[in-house]
Amino acid sequence: MTMLKKLPEEVLNLWNNWEIRGMVLLSLLLQTILIIFGSRRKTTGRIWIRILVWSAYLSADMVATVALGNLARSQGDSSGDSSEKANNSIQTFWAPFLLLHLGGPDTITAYSIEDNELWLRHLLGLGVQVGVAFYVFSRSWGSGILTFIAIPMFIVGIVKYAERTWVLRSSCSKSLKNSTLSDFWDSYSHTRISETRLQDLQGNYLLQAYIFSYISKFMMQDLVPDILSLIRSRGLISKNKADGAFKVVEVELGLIYDMLYTKAPLIYSRFGIILRSISFLLSITAFITFQVKIGKDAYSKTDIAITYLLFAAAVFLEFYAFLCLVLSDWTMIWLILKGGNALTSAIYSQLRKLTRSERCRDPYHSIT
Repeated sequence: MTMLKKLPEEVLNLWNNWEIRGMVLLSLLLQTILIIFGSRRKTTGRIWIRILVWSAYLSADMVATVALGNLARSQGDSSGDSSEKANNSIQTFWAPFLLLHLGGPDTITAYSIEDNELWLRHLLGLGVQVGVAFYVFSRSWGSGILTFIAIPMFIVGIVKYAERTWVLRSSCSKSLKNSTLSDFWDSYSHTRISETRLQDLQGNYLLQAYIFSYISKFMMQDLVPDILSLIRSRGLISKNKADGAFKVVEVELGLIYDMLYTKAPLIYSRFGIILRSISFLLSITAFITFQVKIGKDAYSKTDIAITYLLFAAAVFLEFYAFLCLVLSDWTMIWLILKGGNALTSAIYSQLRKLTRSERCRDPYHSIT
C-alpha cells in the first residue's frame, strides 16, 4: 500500500476504479481458456496447450477468490454518493458469477490425479467463499430488483461449486476404490455388453473401450477383476488388428480421462442432467429479467457491459456443457446399450464426427 501511495493520483484513481473490474474480467478470461482448451489435453500433447491450461487452472481459483475479497472490502467501504452506491450495487451482482467461476467448467476439474485428493480443501473453500459471497450479497440487500435477479445466479454458482467438490471427492483414490466393484457390476455385468457375443463386438471400438475402461479401473486401484472378465477381454482384444487395438486403447484412455479429470462422473448421470437443466433455466431467466427490468442509465456503462459479458459466458458455459453432454462417447454408449435403431446411431455418429478433430475420427469409424 505504501508503494501505491507514491504513485501519481491519476494512476491511483485508475487502479481504484478498475481493481475489481480487472479481477472479474481476468477471472472470466481464465474460465474461457479452461472451457476452450480444458479438454484439448485429451487429444493433443502440444506443450503450449499444456502450459496454458496448467497456468489457467492454477490461477483461476486464486483470481476469483481475490475478486470476491475485493468485492467484500468495497461493500464495507461504500459510503459515497448515489452514483457510487449504484456502481457498488451492480458490482455486488458479480459475486454469484465468481462462485460460478470457482465451480469451473465441466471440461476440467483436476489437472493431475493428486488434485482429486484435495477435495476437502475445496469443501472448505466452498463454505468460505459462499459465506463471503453472501456477506457481499447481504450488504446490498433491498437495493432493488437487481438483488432478486442475483438469487437464481447464486443458486447456479453454489450448485457449480458443489458439483466440482463432489466430483473431486468421487475421483479420489479412496472413493474410486470403494465404488469400483459396484460401478463395474452395475455398468458392465448387468448390461447388454456382458451378453453380447465377441463376434458382434469386433469392429465396435467404442463398446470394446467401454469394457476395457472398467477393467482398467480395477487395475488402477490394485484390484483384480474376475477371471471370466479377463478371459473375455483377452479374447476380444486378440481379435483386433494392430491399428484396431490402438484405436480401442485411444478411446479407452479418453473415457478414463473423463472419469478422472472432468465432471463426467456427475453430468452423465440422471441427477447431473437434472442439475444441468435447472442451471440452464435459472441462467436464462436471470439474463432475460436483467435485460427487461434493469434501467441501464442508472449504472455505469462499463459495469453494464461487464455484466452482459458475465451473463454471456454463463449461458455459453451451460450451452457448451449441453453440447458436450449430447455429443459425447458416453451418450453414444448409452444409445447402443438402450438398443437405438441403426438409423439413429448412423445419424448421431455422423453428427459427432463433424465435431471431432481428425485424430479422433477413426476410433468411431466402425461403431455403426
